Amino acid sequence: MSSEYSYWIEVFEEKSFKNNLLKLQKHLKNKKVVFYCNGIFFDALTDAYNLNDFFEVVGVSDLRYETNQQKSYKNFQCIKPSDLRKQKIDYVLVCSPNPDFVKKYLKKNELLNEHTKILPVYKQSNDIFYRFLLALKFQKITKDAFKALKYFFFCSNDELKAKINYERVLRKIKKKDKIKVLFVCEENQKWGYQFVYELMSKNPKYEILPILVYPIITKERVDFTQKENIEFFKKLGIEAMDGYDYEKKVNVDIKSYSPDIVFYQQPWYLQGNNHPVEVSKSALTIMIPYGYTTLNEKFWGSDAVKKVYSSLWCFFSESSYHNEFYKKAAGMRYKDNLYATGTPKLDYYKKTINPCYEKLWKGSGKRIIWAPHHSINNRGLAMSNFQEYCYFMLDFAKSHTEYSFLLKPHPALKSSCISAGFMSESEFDSYLKEWSLLSNASVYTQGNYFDIFKTSDLLVTDCSSFIAEYFPSKKPIILLDRKTRAPFDKFGKKLENGLYKVENPKELCSMVKKILDLNNDYLVTTRNNILDSCFYLPEEGSSKIIVEYLDGIFVNKE
Repeated sequence: MSSEYSYWIEVFEEKSFKNNLLKLQKHLKNKKVVFYCNGIFFDALTDAYNLNDFFEVVGVSDLRYETNQQKSYKNFQCIKPSDLRKQKIDYVLVCSPNPDFVKKYLKKNELLNEHTKILPVYKQSNDIFYRFLLALKFQKITKDAFKALKYFFFCSNDELKAKINYERVLRKIKKKDKIKVLFVCEENQKWGYQFVYELMSKNPKYEILPILVYPIITKERVDFTQKENIEFFKKLGIEAMDGYDYEKKVNVDIKSYSPDIVFYQQPWYLQGNNHPVEVSKSALTIMIPYGYTTLNEKFWGSDAVKKVYSSLWCFFSESSYHNEFYKKAAGMRYKDNLYATGTPKLDYYKKTINPCYEKLWKGSGKRIIWAPHHSINNRGLAMSNFQEYCYFMLDFAKSHTEYSFLLKPHPALKSSCISAGFMSESEFDSYLKEWSLLSNASVYTQGNYFDIFKTSDLLVTDCSSFIAEYFPSKKPIILLDRKTRAPFDKFGKKLENGLYKVENPKELCSMVKKILDLNNDYLVTTRNNILDSCFYLPEEGSSKIIVEYLDGIFVNKE
């Protein structure tokens, strides 16, 4: 049972949600309905109430049914979104706490007949009078009437509640001799706080708690990664602790560790008590992007992600351009929690290479990284070419022993292959093993991969963030392009000018030969110009800028 599931069960009890259903029942008498969005909210709803007692249910629909061929869910017939128009239904009931986004999606893609109406099962209150009272409370605490008025107009109730909480928490923390700092991590492959962690550890003002590692539990993916993550941090000389309660089958509440500051990695996995709005009651919340944003804002993040970003106490972005991007994409304009510092991950380029990463490369040939993305289905990001290239790349490595290869799969690729029915777990593991047994190839699935970047000669990928992260290496990049992939944003389009694009294996073979054998890297000057003009790489390092910002509040108290 996830913390998000428990949260919704509590919401249904506290709000006497049965009354909401009875009102809907009266309105929808003798009407045929389909429940759209079959996530954790829907699971909690169906477990709390027998929906057949309230409605004439034709079936349930969710985007994932387009590809997984599922016939039934929770004893309801599964209907593909593309088949909704064929159904005789009067209403689509959206089972999402953020139904507006779903409503726009259904209408934009013309998935419903003209007579079919859309209603939310639940919509979080954004009552203006309540928000006015919250703004008055904020003004009373801060004596800042301008900010109170601004937040009244531009913040949701939850965001404004978090603002009030942060003001109270901040005043308490400033009085403390020791400030407890907690870093949260679900995937060590995305660990980007290393140098922030090290700098804060050197300051006696901060008491760094063991890193809290959680599993990843979503509808599409269940990965208990804690043991692997703890071992990863152990090799770095960092203590970590498992944050999962195996008896209760929930993530342990962050507040039980009594932190004053919480650094999140991917807080959208942590709903309920561990959501930033809830944690704001006792701690300040901070996030730095684990990746490097290059995608168009329409494909960038869900409503849940946007809600998280705007509820944080502090969000440190990649650059001033990205500040503007997040203001629009995540709705962070006027929220006063966004700061351009650069990303600490790129500080690795300022460090000396750890010799152990040199040992990962087999053979003496020029070095090629292949980094496949996880989005193998033709929906959502749809960037991955893994299905088309996986066996070709393996054969290519076998037949080109003059090169040294390193396979760096996205951490979600395995679960994507399994959920799509492309590979089973054992087939995927066997595939990686076959790579690792080659005399000229290795597989690397851990984090802290920048020394691999620095020791390579070429990156072959269909990812987005990796492109930006690899750019400071000044090495060439081949993009395995496809027409369905999510488009780049303005920043990504600038990077695109420095990429070698190929659309099939034949073009890839030709491009690899041209770059590595003929030394014809004709985009090198273009890449260097893009690096100089588009990237924010502060001389002192982004980690130092971030820690100095926090020191100014808690240590120097200026």
